[in-house]
Amino acid sequence: MNIINEPQVVISQIPRQYQLRRNNLVMVSIGKILQSLEGCACPIGVLSREFIRKLTLVDGELVIVDMEAGVEHFGRGIDTSIDNMLIVVEPALESVRVTHKIHQLASGIGIRNVWAVMNKVPSEEIANRLRTDLTERSIPVIGCIYYDADIFKSSLDGRIPSKGVAIWEMQYILDHILSGAGLTVVG
Repeated sequence: MNIINEPQVVISQIPRQYQLRRNNLVMVSIGKILQSLEGCACPIGVLSREFIRKLTLVDGELVIVDMEAGVEHFGRGIDTSIDNMLIVVEPALESVRVTHKIHQLASGIGIRNVWAVMNKVPSEEIANRLRTDLTERSIPVIGCIYYDADIFKSSLDGRIPSKGVAIWEMQYILDHILSGAGLTVVG
């Protein structure tokens, strides 16, 4: 039997013009619709799936894939090479239902860890209720980001705030994810 080795992709092979670098972080954008009438997103889904599947990491590298809200990416198989999944859930019944469906789909394809982060939560009362709803669906919650008007103001200015409660909450969640992957934040 002949085994053909598929080509692999490493971050250092990706041309610099397709990377956004800040300190030790590298962002690569794939699978985006750039203009109207480009056609079905299916070919872009295939490209994304194959890119992620062939991406080979070296020690100390971690890839975070930001996918569109909902379950469409499961239908395209983009999630098949992912080890961990973080679901952002907002305090709304439809968001909880979609989170539950994503949890089921992710678990069904063997994703090891599936966590939820509660986002834009307006109060402790709502946070407790949302946490209860998710726990009843066996979805572990690793953090809560409370509604913070400063985040929205900063976003409208095109910047990320460097301090505030929401930033601390996001750092806590990031530390949780990285420690699960055996990594720490550097830089």
